[in-house]
Amino acid sequence: MHPQLAHELDRAHGLLDRRKHPGLRHQVDHAVRQGLLVRVLPNIYARPDHADSLETRARAVCLSDPDAVVTGRAAAEIGGWTDLGRPTALDVATPRVHDAWRGVRLERRRVPRGLVRTVDGVRITTFPLTALDLALREGPARLDDALRRGIELDRIREALTATPRRRGYAGLRRELDLVRDRPWSRLECAAHELLRGASITGWRANRAILAGPGERVGYGDLVFEDLWLVVELDGSGYHSEDGDATRDKVRDLRLARLGWEVVRLGSEVVFKTPEEFVAIVRDLVRTRQRRLPKPAGPTLDGSVQASGVGGV
Repeated sequence: MHPQLAHELDRAHGLLDRRKHPGLRHQVDHAVRQGLLVRVLPNIYARPDHADSLETRARAVCLSDPDAVVTGRAAAEIGGWTDLGRPTALDVATPRVHDAWRGVRLERRRVPRGLVRTVDGVRITTFPLTALDLALREGPARLDDALRRGIELDRIREALTATPRRRGYAGLRRELDLVRDRPWSRLECAAHELLRGASITGWRANRAILAGPGERVGYGDLVFEDLWLVVELDGSGYHSEDGDATRDKVRDLRLARLGWEVVRLGSEVVFKTPEEFVAIVRDLVRTRQRRLPKPAGPTLDGSVQASGVGGV
């Protein structure tokens, strides 16, 4: 390959925009004939061993169109949200009009600058907007995934406000409105609504439980701090792997040794028999209330509770 071509490819993450190098036109044509370069997009070329990768195609889009932003699963994958599965097609938002690009789904919209970040030469949507894009295409369960990854609910709401009038946003706004107590899943949203409807109070959602100052045991889905009671809501998929179940047992045992009672309820109780779910929680609360005073041990903020052992 011509040395100047190799130099320009190295400077631009393995890509060359023919429009920016008119003096190298003949060298580009020769490299294509020799199989040393292949066209990724019109006027955009790459080495053949990298041309079909997701990252190369994404960089090519951003190089070809300065207003283009990679969205959806491709943005998630490139940004580090890698547990959703690698996409085959590349979703791209741009206010410009283009002819169809092979392997690229173009959406006519401008992404606000504050919701764009650059990773290795690729402009992608930030995680909050990526979560909204995925939820619009794949369903609101993607909001669950985002919350579990630690993407803040307020940031998702801000992204929704900054990109108004998109079809499907009304449904997502209703989903987000349910997340009043900062739950990490729609299962927890449903449980919160049931507890509020039954006037069951005294619980905190997704509360950190400490064994001592700065020593966090984990988070409880529903924590009744005054009763030393934790109700965990297990979705059908999140705790199904052996590794997850083992970690849960270890954590539950540690909480029990600290004086907490941990009760796990599956998603089917909440969704299929909501009255039974409410009755179970109410009975647990009444039973724990009868066992007061609460046992000795650390409180949620890490301080030590000095009262008697009670009935645990």
